[in-house]
Amino acid sequence: MQYHNSHLARFIDRPNRFIAHCRLIATGEIVTVHVKNTGRTTILQPNVTVSLVKSDNPARKTRYDLVAAKKYDQFWINIDSQAPNKIVKVGLQTNYIQLPGIRQITEVTPEVPFLDSRLDFAGIGDHEKQFFLEVKGVTLENRGIAAFPDAPTTRGLKHVKTLQKALDKGALSYLLFTIQMENITAMTIDTDIFEPLAIEIAKAQRRGVHVLAYDCHVTADTLTLNRPIPFDLKQPFISDGLPSSIKKRI
Repeated sequence: MQYHNSHLARFIDRPNRFIAHCRLIATGEIVTVHVKNTGRTTILQPNVTVSLVKSDNPARKTRYDLVAAKKYDQFWINIDSQAPNKIVKVGLQTNYIQLPGIRQITEVTPEVPFLDSRLDFAGIGDHEKQFFLEVKGVTLENRGIAAFPDAPTTRGLKHVKTLQKALDKGALSYLLFTIQMENITAMTIDTDIFEPLAIEIAKAQRRGVHVLAYDCHVTADTLTLNRPIPFDLKQPFISDGLPSSIKKRI
């Protein structure tokens, strides 16, 4: 996935979930930008290098979208919440993403209503196997461990329950975490932020829902699926210098 007309800037502040102020590195101009991620993205700290994409739409209130940030000035994290579905769609269509139980994906349909939910993808695999797949973008990282979510998500919890209901209809079900950075060793759930999600995912795995994770190669203006990453609910996530299992006892 390629972003066009990108510009480097320094992050200043974020008055609300939707907008931020940044200083363009090339000109020094301070611009108000749209943040393409309404979650509690912790990477957006003062003076962090960010990547902005300039819009050609003259009617927009903000001329730029903030799509990526450089953590510790060492590696890029893509924070565009719309990007994971775009690259996963291509990954499914090209069979780059390997789904357990399916050797060849023959049909992919995005945004599919199912019962009282809408899942990101449905499709058909070899031998006419129907599947449903939900994508979750991941921008939270510490010490090479990626974690989800960055805020409590009742919507995410509902999706995991819906994937289990798809099993009851005879379909295969997949939950795919798209880690919007690379050099990740494991993917887990931050139980300090939303433990009910970890409990429900454990239940879903026991029932047969496949939980997958892929990291991505990220630059200031590109996002590309990279490789499978182990998903481990037992992996502690270290936040603020303390593992979540320790923080709960303090």
